[in-house]
Amino acid sequence: MWEEEEKVEEKSMMADVAFKIECKILPYDHVSELSNAITNLAPWMLENKSIGVHTLHGPDFGNGWVRSEKDQIFLSKRTRLILRIPKTDIDKVRLIEGSTLNVLKNDIKIGKSIVKPFLVVKDLICRSVLCDPDQTEENFLLEIKNQLSVHGIHIKKAICGKTKSIILMGKHKFTRSLMIADLSKEHSILLQDLGIGGGRIYGCGILLPHKSIDAVPNFKED
Repeated sequence: MWEEEEKVEEKSMMADVAFKIECKILPYDHVSELSNAITNLAPWMLENKSIGVHTLHGPDFGNGWVRSEKDQIFLSKRTRLILRIPKTDIDKVRLIEGSTLNVLKNDIKIGKSIVKPFLVVKDLICRSVLCDPDQTEENFLLEIKNQLSVHGIHIKKAICGKTKSIILMGKHKFTRSLMIADLSKEHSILLQDLGIGGGRIYGCGILLPHKSIDAVPNFKED
């Protein structure tokens, strides 16, 4: 009997664990306090730089792709707290279910979770890649290209967005949004595993599927 070939997405080392939450409002710049509250509950998360905390976004702000013009975001019942975790730590991270976080005087009650495997897509986006504010777009893309080539990922197409300022640990840091296109199936999964740059625990460098791109069933390489 032939064994069924392992699916590409099953080869990933990481996965997203999405928790239901109860919270109605948060300041827009909440990422440091959110990450600190989570890692106080689960300090082991700081031991692995690949572990990431997705920032929370309201329904009206392009899922975080476009910054709100307001200082606060309103969270819907569909909002999820998503943690990017090694598959080997999924059971451990689920121990935070039932806990309550206090983030900038706002309580976030953590509910049940589900595991969301990576989608195999050609195009990935990253909302925030830490960067030098004085770095040109050309040099930024070159740095990304060199960083990924070490892992055998050779970028065909990449587009970066404008630099924006975020507050991390009380200090202003600069980031760029980034889209990487025309990835192979294997490189799509590998890149979601690896991330880009630093600051994963603060929501930086986390790759996500582009909304307009189909997942595995419609993914056809040239």
